Amino acid sequence: MTDTEQTPRTRRAAFRAAAFARDGRWHLEITSLDREPDVGDTQAVLVTLWPTGATPDGAGFPANGLRAQLLNNGFALDEPGAGTGGWTRTEGQEHYTAACHPATGAV
Repeated sequence: MTDTEQTPRTRRAAFRAAAFARDGRWHLEITSLDREPDVGDTQAVLVTLWPTGATPDGAGFPANGLRAQLLNNGFALDEPGAGTGGWTRTEGQEHYTAACHPATGAV
């Protein structure tokens, strides 16, 4: 009998977080990747946050403040060490996304 090597199962992100600046404020949107309209799931949660010049991290992209907001809303980043504080820049300078999942103990 030979030894087999098992690779750990990779958790598939169930949600996508998007952070973007619009009209001088940062916004955080959390969208389900597993939409099930028949059970009445919420398709997205949108939270309007700080003015772009008064972010908790100072000027620029507020990666740490957005991560804290995700936790406050019951979510955690799948890969907090990737990209810019767990976020990947998309669609221009002030638009970032990240895979996320419900935080431990969140409903």
